[in-house]
Amino acid sequence: MSTEHSDNNPNDLPDNRLELRPTTEADRTYIARLNFLTDTFGDEHGTVPAEFDEDFTFYVDDWQPERGGFIAWRGNIPAGGVWLNWGTDERHGYGHAEPGIPEIALAVEGRYKSQGIGTALLHAATELARELGAPGISLSVKDTNTRAARLYRHVGFTDIPASDAHGYSILIKRF
Repeated sequence: MSTEHSDNNPNDLPDNRLELRPTTEADRTYIARLNFLTDTFGDEHGTVPAEFDEDFTFYVDDWQPERGGFIAWRGNIPAGGVWLNWGTDERHGYGHAEPGIPEIALAVEGRYKSQGIGTALLHAATELARELGAPGISLSVKDTNTRAARLYRHVGFTDIPASDAHGYSILIKRF
């Protein structure tokens, strides 16, 4: 899957195109970096929460490339990614809504924010989950991360009522 931006952004030069590539096992190290960025809200020097190691096990170690994800490339530089996590009622991440609905994790490198990459990744994850037969996708967002929450709601995610879990909301997008 490739996509080109058509706005007048000076970063949209032919050698700076945006391409979304399906994840493979070789992407696990980059997924680990993106997982760090999700926990530090993009702060390269941020402090990870106490439960980082336990979360890492679910979001990175337990992740299966064949169950879905994409890495966004701006030219030859990775710019972000999205990956699907298929939890159960017994074992799941923060954004688990219900069995059969994958939770997505998404991060965009700081230097590539506000260039439509997050939106492109969300659309790709939505289409992939549909192709895999899921009835929707879900995610969690920190209540203070208003920019991300606004994007998620803009592309069709809605709040799960009473899902506030320690300052996080669970959002779902049903197909």
